[in-house]
Amino acid sequence: MKEVFELLRKGGYKITPQRQEILNVFIDTNKNTPLSAEDVYQKVIKRYPNVSLDTIYRNLSILLDLGIIKKLNFRDGKSQYYELNLVDHRHYLICLNCGVAEVIDCPLKLVDQEKIAEEKNFEIRKHNLELYGYCALCRKGT
Repeated sequence: MKEVFELLRKGGYKITPQRQEILNVFIDTNKNTPLSAEDVYQKVIKRYPNVSLDTIYRNLSILLDLGIIKKLNFRDGKSQYYELNLVDHRHYLICLNCGVAEVIDCPLKLVDQEKIAEEKNFEIRKHNLELYGYCALCRKGT
């Protein structure tokens, strides 16, 4: 967390209690699930009931600009999701009904990417995987 505060300070931003709480939300709950701005808002207002959704969006924008969080662009037509920018990459199961995404282990770790790159004369920089379907709760409700 010290590194994050240093990035904020270097960017000319203060460490406000609300900003700290937003970061805590990501640290505490973002281990296996990306969060929407609305998710962050619902968690922050438990401690700071006067915080507006606009404040959440402004702070998410700042954290994005500083590279502390990253925006996930799921192609499910739902709202944008965010996660801490601490890991190389993640893969997701995304519910088409509720939009909840879960992290899955990288299935490509079993693939010899170097061999593929060499055979195809292709320089691989990154990859992602998103699987779309319906979570257990949504299947149960239908």
